[in-house]
Amino acid sequence: MTDAVVRVTRSLKADAEDVFDAWTNADRLQQWLCPDPGIVAEATCDPVVGGRYRIVKIFESGADTVTGEYLIVDRPHLLVFTWAADSTHGRTTRVTVTLRPEGATTEMTITHEQLPGGDFRERATVIWSSIADKLAALLTP
Repeated sequence: MTDAVVRVTRSLKADAEDVFDAWTNADRLQQWLCPDPGIVAEATCDPVVGGRYRIVKIFESGADTVTGEYLIVDRPHLLVFTWAADSTHGRTTRVTVTLRPEGATTEMTITHEQLPGGDFRERATVIWSSIADKLAALLTP
């Protein structure tokens, strides 16, 4: 069984600074970093290399806690961090968020690597798509 990779791209109606802030501000993370119909009950982050974050997502089926460490923080173009969650069975994975300004919009690509194999890739694609859509809605004026 090989590691799975998920990639989701969206064009967001916001500049790269605003998108980067949405990924690195705990209050803003709490507004969108959870697939529907869940909510973020708690979010903390220290977005510097070596800094940590913690997100507690609540679903009807229970809580899912995500923790990780920031590996690369290159404002406003690149953010790379580890991701360990109850939903990944505690396995530490890696998320890369690439932001590319395109006039009044920003192309955002989320790449989640080192995921468990099997059907996990399909589920993770649905989850990251939902999350990206929530961020797009939040940033739309």
